[in-house]
Amino acid sequence: MRAIFSKCYSAPCCHSTGADNYQDRSITTQELNIISQFQSHLLGGVAALTSAFLWALAAILFRRIGDSVSAMGINLAKGIVALICLGALLIPADFSQISSDSMTALALSGLIGICFGDTLYFLTLVRLGTKKTLLLGALIPVTTALLAVMFLGERVALIAWLGILMTITGVTYVLWQRVPENDNHETKRSGIFYGLLFVAANALGIIAAKIGVTDVPALEATFIRQIFAIAGLTFWGLMLRDLMGWVKPLKNPQLMKTLLIAAVIGAFLGTWLSIVALKYTHAAVAATLNSTSPLFILPLAVLMLKERISSREILGAFIAVSGVGLYFSTLNMG
Repeated sequence: MRAIFSKCYSAPCCHSTGADNYQDRSITTQELNIISQFQSHLLGGVAALTSAFLWALAAILFRRIGDSVSAMGINLAKGIVALICLGALLIPADFSQISSDSMTALALSGLIGICFGDTLYFLTLVRLGTKKTLLLGALIPVTTALLAVMFLGERVALIAWLGILMTITGVTYVLWQRVPENDNHETKRSGIFYGLLFVAANALGIIAAKIGVTDVPALEATFIRQIFAIAGLTFWGLMLRDLMGWVKPLKNPQLMKTLLIAAVIGAFLGTWLSIVALKYTHAAVAATLNSTSPLFILPLAVLMLKERISSREILGAFIAVSGVGLYFSTLNMG
């Protein structure tokens, strides 16, 4: 029996065949691919969460100037600031290698998601305030997920969908109690109307950006989107003959200083990181993690607005963060 065992198992252990070596290499390659895929999704997730934090900070700053500068003026000025920052990093850059399909997708993303979407965002921000606006923003991942499944053929594991649902539920639960009553019903109705349009525009912009960044670096993609967004806003202002009126209030040094800080934080760094997230992870998941901005509003409200956090808000934050953790637990499944 011992001889049979030795005959069957000793030789292969001591003298590996070429097939065995090939199998070992295949396993190693597979493991490396899994690690690489995990790292890619991890990078995308971290980029999305950082973008969410930066946009939460920028939202507070943008709201401070929203009563003095029009939504179109804020959008145009912050876009120009972001474009200058991106241009400084990209010089010299060669855009000739970008395919026409990618360029078209990024152009549409800039026009729909930034030109119209961000303008609608600022209109909503002024009418509903930061918390209600970000609460409506929690609808963006749901809309994006449906569009990604329909148009991009993306597949997200069932447990990842559960994590997405938990994140959205936590965000909604946190903000629901914090939304103050608004006695101006007309302003509230118009704010909700603009907010729903903002959600739709952002979801479509995310899908278009996801298609466009397939073979384009994130920085270049962000630059292209900003160019077309600014072109669209400039054309819009010229058609309305109110372009200079949009930016005239920014002659105030204090308003301009606040806008510059908010633009660099949100429009430049926040937007760039959101594109990085789209490039390295699924569109629906990137949008979901980006939608956690309301959670970051809580500590910012304590530090910047001197507000207190309730036990309800802490519980909601725990639910949302648990959803994010549940999503990360599925990264090695795809």
